[in-house]
Amino acid sequence: MDYNFVYTLIDKVWLNTDDIQKLCNCSRNSAMAIRREVEKIVRESGKRLPDSRYKVVPTLLVLDYLGIDVDTVLNIGSKMTATLEAVK
Repeated sequence: MDYNFVYTLIDKVWLNTDDIQKLCNCSRNSAMAIRREVEKIVRESGKRLPDSRYKVVPTLLVLDYLGIDVDTVLNIGSKMTATLEAVK
């Protein structure tokens, strides 16, 4: 997985189980467990999650839970995107 891929994923406000699975390169069950843990964190903070057909959680909380530094990914991803556009 490269920074450009992560950059496009974290551009979303909400992540579903499939997005978490791609981000972590893990099984569906592991991604669901991560999503449930983040859901628990949100509920313990007194906030609610949107009701929808597909369960979603805030992207920033998932990244924080996984220990991924958003600023680093955004910096490297934007530089790689600029480089790729310059080459075209």
